Amino acid sequence: MINRRRLLLNGTTLVGAAMSGVALAQGARAEAVGSQVMEDVVAWLKANALPLASVEPGSSFHDLEPLRPMLSKARVVSLGEATHGTREFFKIKHRLIEYCVSELGFTIIGFEANYGSMLAVNDYVLHGNGDIADVIAPGVGFDIYDTEEVLALVEWVRGWNLTHARKVQFHGFDMQASPAATLHLLAYLERVAPELAATSERILAPLASQFTFSRFPAVMRERVSAQIKLVTDTFETERAGWTVQTGKSELHLARQSAVMLAQFMRMVPIEDEMAASAVRDRAMADNVAALLEANGPDAKALLWAHNGHVKRSANYDFPMGRFEAPTMGSFLHAMFGAEHVIIGFAFNQGAFRVAIDRNFNMGGRIVGPAPAGYVDAVMASTGIPLYALDLTRVPAEGPVARWMVSRPRQRMLGNVLAAPEYRTDFAADPRDSWDIVAFVESTTAARGNPRSVKQGAKAKGNGEPTNLALTGSGGIPNGWGEIDSGFLTADHYFFAVALADEPSPSGGKTVRIARPSSPVAWGDRALGQSFPAAPWRGKRLTFSVAMRADAPRIGTGTQILLEVFPKGEDAKSIVALQAGGPLRSPQWTRCSIAIDVPADAERIQISLVMTGDGAGLFGDLTLAAD
Repeated sequence: MINRRRLLLNGTTLVGAAMSGVALAQGARAEAVGSQVMEDVVAWLKANALPLASVEPGSSFHDLEPLRPMLSKARVVSLGEATHGTREFFKIKHRLIEYCVSELGFTIIGFEANYGSMLAVNDYVLHGNGDIADVIAPGVGFDIYDTEEVLALVEWVRGWNLTHARKVQFHGFDMQASPAATLHLLAYLERVAPELAATSERILAPLASQFTFSRFPAVMRERVSAQIKLVTDTFETERAGWTVQTGKSELHLARQSAVMLAQFMRMVPIEDEMAASAVRDRAMADNVAALLEANGPDAKALLWAHNGHVKRSANYDFPMGRFEAPTMGSFLHAMFGAEHVIIGFAFNQGAFRVAIDRNFNMGGRIVGPAPAGYVDAVMASTGIPLYALDLTRVPAEGPVARWMVSRPRQRMLGNVLAAPEYRTDFAADPRDSWDIVAFVESTTAARGNPRSVKQGAKAKGNGEPTNLALTGSGGIPNGWGEIDSGFLTADHYFFAVALADEPSPSGGKTVRIARPSSPVAWGDRALGQSFPAAPWRGKRLTFSVAMRADAPRIGTGTQILLEVFPKGEDAKSIVALQAGGPLRSPQWTRCSIAIDVPADAERIQISLVMTGDGAGLFGDLTLAAD
């Protein structure tokens, strides 16, 4: 199952125990070289540093010109970050993107964000479709990038495309969630192959909802994967005809959605974080290569991701031991060799933006100076507050080479406030990881875009099934609670849940879940309740609901969920899904789902779900056991 923790860390899903202060002192590697050698190292760094005049986008490029010989030969430039929330890192990367686009002809910006959802951002920068305030959070799909710095970059790219013939695309290359890509693929198939679209809508339905994309039963995976393969193969056999109908670009984007779903299906059953990380990094590298191939030999890409993904060297040497995990950077190096240039980022001290609670609200975290001997600390010893270092200029012999061969540690922080500071710091020869290091002495936190505080909406907990008649005097029926999907930007889908005036088929009360037309096709909201499972253990429980939907987009509509939670904090829930996926019919239709409640069941949850634009109505609920 894809867990929320994996989504949250975005590249630092690497676990282990924290080091003690004693262990840190032993592991700092300062003892590997003498004090005189370190003085020589710092002297060389001072002499070879390339001071950066400013972090501000729109500044003159004169300080970046020394990097031109290396960057101009690259087809892929990867831009890392030692945290996912440092304002200065984001601004420097924006400057580098401006330079590479305007001076060196780069045509693609790729983000460590889900491919399907980022299509909305690409549509905005190329065509101006949608409002950036409504696109940026669900488009990038992660709270870490819902910032004014990233919004400023997107707006700069939009401005560039308005005034230049050479357009710049803006894509995601990640594959951790399936709903946006599924709905994009289905919409394309509906245009070119309606019968295939209808079949695919039924089979791929679990991938289209954020409530079900990582929770559908294992027995369904083989059928889902087989349909994805059929669709992908059909893109090849029908390429010529579909290209005539839609154009080459749209065909490629839709086919890539199918490829991304196949990648997602390979990762979804993997429980081990490191094994999943390896699958994910390989997929991200393949997606970058596919974007370049689709745009021709002159296409050049700039990638925005965590240091842990972009670094060239595979595997990680953490304080608690070595972890075998190839990185996106290692795969790209194998594909592009010297045409892949990597810029890592380092800092000595300061603040960064990070998740501060279980609801993934974002706040600030501050860390002090880096431990002695760290790459970050040695770079800080130059006294230069902001600079780049070209590691290809390091002499093959001498004190600097000996220090780097000693594999000093470097900071690598994730998006978890409570995580031990040093657990994912890694030891490596910097030259094995990067071509260039950008260093910031003191950092500030990235600035989040305005948004309401997330409350972690969840099903109402009751002592027994309550108010199936959906009566109530407030905004929603008594005994029920609104549920967000648990996806990181679910609060940006703007659904309204309320008691409705329209009667059910039997003349009873109904509830309405609705969302106005949106530039993004995906997103869900639900109404639910949970109750103890004890009375239902050993029985087959059937949940039946009358519902209808005004849903304009294929793959969206209404559905019901029935979920059983066994005892134990880490126990996996059992989910019953609606056959055929969401209902799109405007006519009242009765749908039923059933589940066998095991002897170890602790709680049962029932949910009414609306996916996508439009409105869904629910009424005449029944629960029965046999």
